[in-house]
Amino acid sequence: MVRKYALLAFAALPGCLGDKPASNACKKLKNEHPDKTYYGLDPRYINANTEYYSSSSWLGPACVFEPSNSTQMSDAVQALKAANSPFAIRGGGHMPIANAANINSSGVLLSSFGLNQLKLSDDHSTVNVGPGNRWSDIYKYLEPYGLTVVGGRLGHVGVPGYILGGGVSYLSNEYGWASANVASVTGVLADGKVVKATPENEYSDLFWALRGGSSSFALVTNFELKTIKAPTVMIGMASYGSDVAEQFIDAVHSFTTEGSKDAKAATIPMAEYIPALGKPAYSAILFYNGVDEKPAALKSFLESDMKVTSNTFSNRSMSKWCKELDPALSLLKGSKQRFYVLNIHASNKQAITIVHDTFMKVAKESLPLGVLVAALAFPAVTEKFITASTANGGDPQSLDVNGAPYIWVEESITSAGLVDDKDVDAFYEKANGQIVKNLQAAGIETAKFIYLNDANPSQDAFGTFPPENLERLKAIRAKYDPDRVFTDLMPGGWKLA
Repeated sequence: MVRKYALLAFAALPGCLGDKPASNACKKLKNEHPDKTYYGLDPRYINANTEYYSSSSWLGPACVFEPSNSTQMSDAVQALKAANSPFAIRGGGHMPIANAANINSSGVLLSSFGLNQLKLSDDHSTVNVGPGNRWSDIYKYLEPYGLTVVGGRLGHVGVPGYILGGGVSYLSNEYGWASANVASVTGVLADGKVVKATPENEYSDLFWALRGGSSSFALVTNFELKTIKAPTVMIGMASYGSDVAEQFIDAVHSFTTEGSKDAKAATIPMAEYIPALGKPAYSAILFYNGVDEKPAALKSFLESDMKVTSNTFSNRSMSKWCKELDPALSLLKGSKQRFYVLNIHASNKQAITIVHDTFMKVAKESLPLGVLVAALAFPAVTEKFITASTANGGDPQSLDVNGAPYIWVEESITSAGLVDDKDVDAFYEKANGQIVKNLQAAGIETAKFIYLNDANPSQDAFGTFPPENLERLKAIRAKYDPDRVFTDLMPGGWKLA
């Protein structure tokens, strides 16, 4: 326990220092909002600096400012701009890229924790959500009303970065991106002006940009999300043996090409290599928006040749699912996470096999010492997902529906805190270089699009957007942020060139 608090204190020490622009901004914010500005060993500072999915993000900002309304966020933007101070903004802190949602002592961290409002509309068709919430908060709030939203698959994931990157949900095969199910966005522009953007009003271009264009346009203080009637769903995890690779690949291919035609079904099939065991482990999170205990769409995972060692698939609310799963995820605090994403056409079973076999081989041979788990997830991205996402004005990603269904192979590595991210990235480069080489040798090309919420820093997610959409995004940025405040002073996260 003493060691834990010593580490937290060490992580907070940079906040006692700070470059002059950041120091000036902190002083101004402290003078104007003394109860919202935190330094050094203040427990609120420590919490904001360390409550991240990956410990790579414990960077130690000069100070933390935690607004609780749009006016205070506007004050912060104006103070930071006047001081020419770098800054970062954080929601749930799930993206495991060090500076995506934090900054070192050269800048100020804006924490969204105080923007945690939740309010259902009178007709229950939408819910206003502050960016300081996590999806578990929203699911819990909506549970008594028998409602849910198109939101995070894990309850501890934060709201703003997830939506601004598009957001993949268990409900996406039915309703598309989470960002396609937003009714309005309230945010602060680079000049401090507070605006509300909708698909129909004068800020409709800004609304479009915020449907997947990431963080270069405004600091969001409220999302108005469309609700869905779903008191309960069928959801749970099935685990299998370690020697079922062939059957697992069959199940992934079968669901993606056939089972996923039922838009109410979704899966996250996972293959994990665990160095301590020297062998893989296979499991799948299974979802069905209904009450059928054995939906035909999920037959390949529920009634296959794979030996099921455990199965929690049952009827419950999304809130109860989060309560079951999230405590285990909380045990990861202090470890490091790193992502990489590979996009393949799901119709080709050989492609799935090559990705799986190559990754597992390279993992067994070349993982850095200290890696705890190297995992692959194989979620399906269907034609219905894409058509639902592009409805109501479209989105910046504009996925090619003609290539569907896809599998966005989500690669993740969990390691001890002392493992260098550079060593993990070197593994990713080696593994994926070999995967692409083996695919090409088989005459198979990867699909183009890279989902930025799961991307590695080495990947050019924006480079996979349609060129005309990139130009439109740049024009929107120039209109609302001509001085590039949210690009140059706020450098973290995915930015337009």
